[in-house]
Formats: sequence, C-alpha cells, structure tokens
Amino acid sequence: MTRKLFTLSFACLFFTASSAFAQAQYKIKVTNLDNKAGKLYIGWYTDQETFMKPRKTALVKIVPVKDQSEITVDFDKVPSGTYAISTFLDENGNEDLDLSVVGKPKEKYGFSNNVTPAMRPADFKEAAFEVNGENKTLIIKLK
Repeated sequence: MTRKLFTLSFACLFFTASSAFAQAQYKIKVTNLDNKAGKLYIGWYTDQETFMKPRKTALVKIVPVKDQSEITVDFDKVPSGTYAISTFLDENGNEDLDLSVVGKPKEKYGFSNNVTPAMRPADFKEAAFEVNGENKTLIIKLK
C-alpha cells in the first residue's frame, strides 16, 4: 500500500513538474503591414511592470519586412505562463515607436488579443494570454 502511494505521489509530482516546464511553439502572424518597409519588433512580456519596456522582454524578435502585407514569425520553446505581446513596425530605423506631439503613434503598432483602446496604449491585462504547452498561432493586426 505504501509503495503504491509513493508511486502515485511520484507520478503526480512528475506530471506537475513537467507541466510547469511545458513549452510550446507559437506562430505570430502580423497583418496590415501595408507593404511598408522597416523592422518589425515583437516583444513578449510577463507582467504590467515590464510591459512595453523594450529591455524587459521575456522573448523578442526583430524581423526585417519589405513589400509585405503580412508576416509570420516563429517562437520556439515558449515556456508556460502568462504573456502579453506588443509589436510595432519601425519604418525609419531609429529602433523606437515614433509618437506625435500628443502621444499618438506615427508608426504601425499592435498588441496580442488585438486590443486597441481609443486614447491610450493597451495594458498588460487586456493583452494577456496563457501559454500552456499547446502550439498555437496568434494573429495581431497592426493599427
């Protein structure tokens, strides 16, 4: 009886540990590029404090684009957890999302869950989604 209980406990512990470290492959399909040229920045964030802070990304890719209406970018081995994605197309090569005097983006941008608040950027909670070891494709439409 004790041996069966130990084996069952070990199996539960192993399953829980392997689930916590499960990884997934994500394809991020970014649409509405309008055939513009530049570098597409895709940043994954894990909490509100780091959200949209370029040097605080959990995962990041910078992909050159030219004369495309959409692009798909692969992210392999994404650990399980809660994430939010922020992306923008840097058309002038200054490695930053350019803003007007009133703070409105001058370059195309987007968020996971395709959140587009009218007068402010999305926050982490609005853009957040769960990665649980399942491979998926997310579509982000630039605004």
